[in-house]
Order: sequence, then C-alpha cells, then structure tokens
Amino acid sequence: MFDRIARNIKTKLTSHQNLAALTLADAADFGVTGAELSEAASQRPDVLERVTRMSAVYGAEAALQTIGRYDLFEMARTCDRCPHERKCARLLHGESKPCTKDVNFCPNATEYVALKAAAHAS
Repeated sequence: MFDRIARNIKTKLTSHQNLAALTLADAADFGVTGAELSEAASQRPDVLERVTRMSAVYGAEAALQTIGRYDLFEMARTCDRCPHERKCARLLHGESKPCTKDVNFCPNATEYVALKAAAHAS
C-alpha cells in the first residue's frame, strides 16, 4: 500500500514538472486548451490506473484503449470527482478481482458497459 502511495506522489510531482514546461502551443498540439491540460494534470495521480482497472472488471479493457481522448478525459474527470474513491481503491487493489455487482457504485459503469458492447458489436 505504501508503495502505491509513494508511486502516486512521484507521479503527481512529475506531472506538475512536465506541465510547467509546456506552453499553450504545446497544449494545442495535443488538441486541448491550457485549462484542460491543467485540469488533467491536477487530477488524482491514480485516476488513470483506476479507470484501467475498472475497465478490466467490466471486460472493457481492450475497448478502453481505442476510445478518443475526449471520451477518456471525461471518464477520468468523472472518476476524479467520484465520492467513492476509497471504496473503489480497496476493491480494485484487493486480493480478489471484484465483479461488476461489487462496483455498481461506479459513476462510469454505464460507459464501461457501452464500451464492451460496442467492442463486441464491431
């Protein structure tokens, strides 16, 4: 657990250092505004890890890799603002893999279900 905390702190510091080095032109190269880039950098450092792990619970991990950056940004924003962060982290980092019923509190649940359905439809 302490390794994960240390990794999160290091990630946060690195993100802030990298963000400080970017210009508005650099942000435009990514297709985002400076405000969007700043918001992404200020998110909790484990958001993308939680989004990825949660996608695996829903069987949508491969589909998550194919979504557009704006969709991913919205999912990350939703995850970052979720009031169930501790419950989520305990389940996603627990000994056993949770099932979808265990994580039905996730505000991105419908997104994961839709991602999985779209992947199977194509």
